[in-house]
Amino acid sequence: MATDSAHGRTSHEHACDDSREATLLRATLENMAQGVAMYDAKHRLVTWNQLFRDYLDMPEEFLGTEHTFSDYIRYLGARGEFGDVDIEVALAKRLAQLEKPHRFERTRPDGTILEVRRDPVPGGGFIAIYTDITERKLAEMKLREDEEQLRAIDAAAPVGLVIMDVQDRTIRHLNGCFGRLLGRNPAELIDKPFSAMFAAPEKAQELMDILLAPAQEREFQLPRADGTSISTQVSHDELDFRGSRAVIATFVDISDRVRMEQQLREAKEAAESASRVKSAFLANMSHELRTPLNAIIGYSEILAEDAADDGNTAMVADLDKIQSAGKHLLGLINDILDLSKIEAGRMDVYLEQVFLARMVDEVKTIVSPMMTKNDNVLVIDCPIDIGSLRTDLTKLKQSLLNLLSNAAKFTKNGQVTLRLSRDTQADGGGMVRFEVSDNGIGMTEEQMGRLFQAFTQADSSTTRNFGGTGLGLTITKHFAAMLGGSISVRSAPGEGSTFTIELPVEAKAAPAELPQAEVIDPGAPAEPGAITVLVVDDDPAVHEVLAATLGKEGYVLRHARDGIEALNIMRKDPPDIVTLDVMMPKIDGWSVLGIMKSEPALEHIPVIMLTIVDDRNLGYSLGASEYMTKPVDRRRLIALVHKFAPGAEEGVVLVVDDDPEVRTLVRATIEDVGLHAAEAGNGREALDWLGAHPRPALVLLDLMMPVMDGLEFLERVRAIPDFAELPIVVLTAKELTDSERNFLARNTLLILNKSAQPIGTLGSALAAIASKGTGGESAGKTA
Repeated sequence: MATDSAHGRTSHEHACDDSREATLLRATLENMAQGVAMYDAKHRLVTWNQLFRDYLDMPEEFLGTEHTFSDYIRYLGARGEFGDVDIEVALAKRLAQLEKPHRFERTRPDGTILEVRRDPVPGGGFIAIYTDITERKLAEMKLREDEEQLRAIDAAAPVGLVIMDVQDRTIRHLNGCFGRLLGRNPAELIDKPFSAMFAAPEKAQELMDILLAPAQEREFQLPRADGTSISTQVSHDELDFRGSRAVIATFVDISDRVRMEQQLREAKEAAESASRVKSAFLANMSHELRTPLNAIIGYSEILAEDAADDGNTAMVADLDKIQSAGKHLLGLINDILDLSKIEAGRMDVYLEQVFLARMVDEVKTIVSPMMTKNDNVLVIDCPIDIGSLRTDLTKLKQSLLNLLSNAAKFTKNGQVTLRLSRDTQADGGGMVRFEVSDNGIGMTEEQMGRLFQAFTQADSSTTRNFGGTGLGLTITKHFAAMLGGSISVRSAPGEGSTFTIELPVEAKAAPAELPQAEVIDPGAPAEPGAITVLVVDDDPAVHEVLAATLGKEGYVLRHARDGIEALNIMRKDPPDIVTLDVMMPKIDGWSVLGIMKSEPALEHIPVIMLTIVDDRNLGYSLGASEYMTKPVDRRRLIALVHKFAPGAEEGVVLVVDDDPEVRTLVRATIEDVGLHAAEAGNGREALDWLGAHPRPALVLLDLMMPVMDGLEFLERVRAIPDFAELPIVVLTAKELTDSERNFLARNTLLILNKSAQPIGTLGSALAAIASKGTGGESAGKTA
């Protein structure tokens, strides 16, 4: 065995070491994730792994030292991998590359992408490493595609986008939409100071303040390069942009929305203006229509009385027809005004407990003459135990009268039936059904389809043959809806019609819906002749003070804590006088006063308003003692004259009206009761008259007059101390607005201030009212 003299090792041992190293090298190569090959100085393949062979799909003949790198390149050229390039040229290029490290990418026929790296080694030869980079290349391609797509989206997005570096206040990014909004090229602003965005520095500062504030949506007027501006909605948030703290903001062009909102506001204002014009028109038309009716109805009454005194029965009958026609026309006018109030949302609902049997008796009394006119028979089918429901009595009664009058009008020699029924539920609720049926002319399906439209009847012949405005059913439908119910109809030509109103036992749709309060009456039984005072106030201290003060004066006090409780007490047992707080829960004092004035049983009760607000100046500014509507109710006018001018036979009643016929009619009424009358054609003439004559006992005042109207006259006359308590009755045909009605109502009555007025003043006022008799209303006073 040969021995290595230098190391004392045998050649066999050296061979074993070489074998172990070769095995280790082979194992290392096969475990690598790349294909690896080593070439010697003559470019012969001496070592490779399986992955190298797989990547290159190298034939067996080229594995080993029998062929060189040049042979393999020529093989690839012959296989067509280099295209039309001369193979020797391609070979020379690759051999030249072997002199230094280099790398390139190669795509295999199956689409696999290889990164090839060749590095020369000392002593000649080189190492070739092949890495599969297909996934990385595909990811890079996808990223490039995504970036291109994002750039395209960013450029075409309908939302403006701005990124601002918070640290140095520079513009990091602007998209195409923001450039279009701004009217500038976004590229010229990138990496520029934020202040360079706008020509006006204050606008840049304003926007920067928005972006640096807590995130929220804000509107911003964006200045454009051409000097115009657009409305934008700005939203912003923070983000990390390329390693820096930044703010990203989006800008949405809302110019169209802002313009639309402006147009809507203008349309709303125009509609409100039109509504005010309509209300003014209706108020004026009310005046113009009722004024001639005043003469028609008033003179017909006077002439009828004179004819009756003379025994001229034929003339009485004719005058009664004139009076009836005038009242019918007045009813039509009132229907139109009711409809306008409903459409304007000014129709109030007052809920109360309605006893149905009693209400049906009242309706029967009213409609009986209508039935007799066409020889119809009225049948009432109302169970004895029908009970009651909580609703608006006036509106329910008017609805039934509308239906019954229609049935009587469209039926001749027939039968009209009013039938009531009740559908009670376990919880105490339920519905009450009112059916009005007739066997008259009936209607077709087409006619019923337009039945509830305003100013519309079944067809034109209906209007010609039966008359009417076509408003009754429209108003009835509105009333039913206001009361939380509904109305329906079924009919057939020649067989008659049946209208059905269904109302809830407890109406819930009305704004004044309130629970029925128990009547609390802690006052001592009234002695004969004692004056009863109902104190209405939500402040217990007021009750205590008035009880202690007025009780000593012999008044009998009753107490209510709110408006509903007060109305219940008044309806059950009307007091002689009411003290009424203005500011109260449930319903306020003005609403209570309005309800009292609308109910005949309560309208005569004198009311003293108690308010926490100092209304002294307001009380002096206007002080109507009462107001009436035209046509004049002569009986009520006579009662008012007696009330405000008791025993003043020597006094004078001043009539202020621009209509000579009204003045003549009212003068005649005044002189009939033994008083004297004076006349003025407008407010200016009335003021001149007051300045030249002794104070009159009463002034009857129209509101709508030329030169100076009634409202201005009231303001002027109340500014004169001598006329601060002059009784003034407003006599008008004008449809009063809510503000006018409240203005008059507030100053119709005595006004006291809880915080400033001594309680003795109230006692004096009560004594003054009592001395005139408890049957009338208080004159206009302010303490």
